[in-house]
Amino acid sequence: MRDYDNIPVLEWHDGAGLVHAMAQVKLAEPVIIRFPEDFNLDIDANSCGCKAGNSAVHHVDCHAHNVLRILAELNALPSLAKLGEIAHEAGQLVDVEEGAHRIIIHD
Repeated sequence: MRDYDNIPVLEWHDGAGLVHAMAQVKLAEPVIIRFPEDFNLDIDANSCGCKAGNSAVHHVDCHAHNVLRILAELNALPSLAKLGEIAHEAGQLVDVEEGAHRIIIHD
């Protein structure tokens, strides 16, 4: 299992924290974004290029652009698609932890 202890955590509240997340990702710095419990993180791991994590709701090394575009569509938040573009350009990947309601953007 990966160690996420030293990665900054941003709480997502109606898009708050997006500017900070974009800045982190542009610098190719890892960031954890924690979403509210009602946020839909139900992605198709295969179509997002994910590897299996330590459980059925943990997906690792997913394609950032695909994951964030899908999450943007599922949750009607186009700003997440923009974050996905930035993460893709920075060569970042995404881990999705559905049970913890969070994503981890990392190299």
